[in-house]
Amino acid sequence: MITLIRVDDRLIHGQCIVRVLADFKIEKIVIVDDFTASNPVLKNVFLLATPPQAKSVIFSVEETKPNLLQFIENNENVLLLMRSPTVALELFKSHPQLKMELNIGPISYRPDTIKVTSYTYLSTEEIEAVNEIAERRVRVYFNQTIDQKIIEWNEVKNLLRSG
Repeated sequence: MITLIRVDDRLIHGQCIVRVLADFKIEKIVIVDDFTASNPVLKNVFLLATPPQAKSVIFSVEETKPNLLQFIENNENVLLLMRSPTVALELFKSHPQLKMELNIGPISYRPDTIKVTSYTYLSTEEIEAVNEIAERRVRVYFNQTIDQKIIEWNEVKNLLRSG
């Protein structure tokens, strides 16, 4: 089953391996990223970075869609991991039976992004994607690890409006 749907632009990294996998007892990581899926060297780096207690698979967005149902119905705890909320929106649109929660972790500063939490910067397109995800009655929240204070999308949205 998909235990956690997470946006984190670093994909597999120290915090993900040490905290997220342990906190959610993740057994399989499904990375959804067109660039990583199409780059054999980068793909291999992420596969090698996966700790021994978990398995990883890496798909493009289009490759993920026909395979997603098997991860939803699987008995393993699965982390669905992507770099951007725009990818998450595509998956929520194609699979309305996905878990109705989206965790947004760190997304680095890029030109034309807005700081929405101390660790997350979103572009206008990403803000629109998050808003559309939330309109689908998906709970969208921001935090890096489960012991950190959760910031709900509505709090961020209200700050953006007043900002």
